[in-house]
Amino acid sequence: MLFVQQLINGLALGAVYALFAVGFGVVFSTMRILNLAQGVYATWGAIFAYWAVAHAGLPFAVACLVGTAIGAVAAVAVDQVAFQPLRSRGGEQLLGTIITSVALWISLREAASLATGAAPLGFPPGTVPGGLIRFAGLRVLATQVIAVVCAIAVTAVIHVILRHTRLGAAIRAVGHDRGAAMLGGVNPRVAILTAAALAGAATGLAGVFYADGQTFTFGLGDGLLLQGFAAVVIGGMGDVRGAAFGGFAIGVVQVLSAQYISNSFQDAITFGLLLVVLVVRPRGLLKTVELGRA
Repeated sequence: MLFVQQLINGLALGAVYALFAVGFGVVFSTMRILNLAQGVYATWGAIFAYWAVAHAGLPFAVACLVGTAIGAVAAVAVDQVAFQPLRSRGGEQLLGTIITSVALWISLREAASLATGAAPLGFPPGTVPGGLIRFAGLRVLATQVIAVVCAIAVTAVIHVILRHTRLGAAIRAVGHDRGAAMLGGVNPRVAILTAAALAGAATGLAGVFYADGQTFTFGLGDGLLLQGFAAVVIGGMGDVRGAAFGGFAIGVVQVLSAQYISNSFQDAITFGLLLVVLVVRPRGLLKTVELGRA
């Protein structure tokens, strides 16, 4: 029974990683950018959600929407301010975008530190759904159920958009070959803005769920960035379902390793798994779907 309980806890943690990984994967697959500033979107989503609850008195459900919107706005703003000029000059090499994203990561992280006074924040008692579901000797928090349902729903919605709509086809075409997409009548800027908004929204929501059961600081997104990157690599590039699978897998592995081995080895086991996957299945555990296919 303890194993099943910890499995549930792992899926709840994995839901947060899955949301972040979906956003991270959309950015990398569509824009070919390894955006190290992605974690800060989660931080700002959590901060604004906290302000919405603690200072504006809004319910937690609305705060989730606020965090989601802030993540989307931050992602679009960063893309247009920092990455669009690189694309316009034809200088979107991997090294250049990484250096740019590192600078953004540090700047936005320090801005978050100033905005919060570098003090730990936490949702006031009673503002986060605290219901407890009991069945068959198991205890499941309402927020855990909400996180898992949201992760699955967001993954499904983004998958449908990317795979079964004209807009999604345009986004995939831009990710596959921007020049060819333009010749085919696709507006790459619209496609990239849409992808950035989708990715930022998922990331912002991940930040809210990561912060809802604990105190958090301006460094909240740093850990999510590492876990999200690992999840995308483990699950497989090019399909948000693979990224989500990787996130859930990492959550389960971390919780079970903490229970049966030691908390100290959580990250070591996670990145050990990452190395094994890179050696055995470099394209990820799930079959990668090429972006260019309809």
